[in-house]
Amino acid sequence: MRSAPITQGEIEEEMMRLLNLLESETESFETLAQRAAETEATHKGMWAKEYLSSSGSIRSREAMADFALSDSLYQYKIAEALVKAKREKLLSLRTSIDALRTLNANVRAQT
Repeated sequence: MRSAPITQGEIEEEMMRLLNLLESETESFETLAQRAAETEATHKGMWAKEYLSSSGSIRSREAMADFALSDSLYQYKIAEALVKAKREKLLSLRTSIDALRTLNANVRAQT
């Protein structure tokens, strides 16, 4: 609990901390997004190869490909989920920075 009003300097320090964190998280997002794209491409290529190499009805071939590549699909879904989670983290940081901008404007208007 604060005993004194927040100062413009404190707000700016927190904004800088969040901006640095945003930059770091954006860089890690790039890595995650690239890894997810690679995982997706690999999975889809393997699935197509498995599908085309099997015989039977369309549904049977799809089921065989899905079954044979369940581990690959799992890795693809995990990579996709990590990208979504990181995207939410970035959105949260941007929202926090925007809130601090508003707070900073209010503090500035009061002084």
